[in-house]
Amino acid sequence: MNREIKNVAVLGASGTVGSLIGGLLAQYGLKVAFISRSTERARRGLERAIAQARSEVIAKNIACGDYASLFQQAVPEADWIIEATTEDPEIKRQIYERVEVLRRPGAVISSTTSSLPLTLLAEGRDEDFRRHFLSTHFYNPPGRMLACELTGHEDTDPELVRFMGEYLRRELHREVVPVKNAVAFAGNRIAFVLFSRITSLVERYGVELMDYLIGPYTGRLMPPLATLDLVGLDIHRAIIHSLQTHTHDAMHDWLMLPPYLETMIQRGLLGRKRGAGFYKKLESGKYMFFDPDTCDYIPAIQPHVAFVEKAKHFIRMGKYHKAFETILEAEGKEAELVVSVLCTYIVYAYSLIGEVTPAEHGIAGIDTVMSAGFNWAPPSVVLEMLGGPASVLRRCDAKGLPIPSCQESPKKTPLQILEAAKYFVAK
Repeated sequence: MNREIKNVAVLGASGTVGSLIGGLLAQYGLKVAFISRSTERARRGLERAIAQARSEVIAKNIACGDYASLFQQAVPEADWIIEATTEDPEIKRQIYERVEVLRRPGAVISSTTSSLPLTLLAEGRDEDFRRHFLSTHFYNPPGRMLACELTGHEDTDPELVRFMGEYLRRELHREVVPVKNAVAFAGNRIAFVLFSRITSLVERYGVELMDYLIGPYTGRLMPPLATLDLVGLDIHRAIIHSLQTHTHDAMHDWLMLPPYLETMIQRGLLGRKRGAGFYKKLESGKYMFFDPDTCDYIPAIQPHVAFVEKAKHFIRMGKYHKAFETILEAEGKEAELVVSVLCTYIVYAYSLIGEVTPAEHGIAGIDTVMSAGFNWAPPSVVLEMLGGPASVLRRCDAKGLPIPSCQESPKKTPLQILEAAKYFVAK
């Protein structure tokens, strides 16, 4: 396939994802049109892109405009049209209808969505549009998160998918993860089931304690609720709603939006982009935490749980297996909660092999997207830390969790454990 990508149009460039992807492409020398509902909003996206690049030089590769002006010029010239608009299928379809009229045959159209089915989004489009429509799901922020899930739908030209995979690896230095055309693909499918479970536990344990218990020492560079503040609670809701509608697996009952979370969204407490979510940073630099009982913010309590502090001590010493032995040997509801969440992570990841990633890839693709997309220790590494398949299978059986097909998971070498140690930190 003789194809060259020089000009890119980003639709929805005022949003975090669109602006940062566009900025990344500009850093690699592509000419990028930032298109938003107003030129002013597009320019705000440009400022965000400049901050990611830490250089205003990229601005020479970026033009800003709106759907009434720049859209008419940029879409016909674009080799690649990236749609990064709000997670509303009707809005996306309206934009695709306009793109279809203006784009030249053969131009690539990709969506950054992972929560909406590509088949649904492509409905009603002409043959050429459908053949050149796919998903390039960049992880946020793309300047630091290198994962990019790639897939087409049933009418996408397979050669285009192959070309885009090579292009993303070679030119944009992405960790490309081939995924199936399944809602939320691999990374978000797994992560948001865990997020949903953790947000429901907040009602019992509180925000600060949950992030303390399922924090970096368990293999996540950023605690889960702090991660949701980065993602945006409105995005979280959109993904959970889509998973509730389009998936029906063993973890479906865990997909929920607690009433307090709906209250937060209604009040505009969406996370970092609005200045407050689960966390609220004060001018002093200290944090307050959302209280689901009062729907207000409360001061930090600075929890101290013996097994957590002991595990962190071993993490600081580089004794990762000893840290997890401490977690497994601990007694009490907090220790049970930590082990349950970690086992769920493993169970769900292994259960999705063949459904969200090609079966022949085993756990490898899922490992890649969780590490390069979320900065989480890969499921196979957490499996090893918890004592291997036999130990995890025994614990899953005791807790009534589905039994994962991880019996054949290869044992991690010391070098692989060492490479994954960056996800286990003690703060």
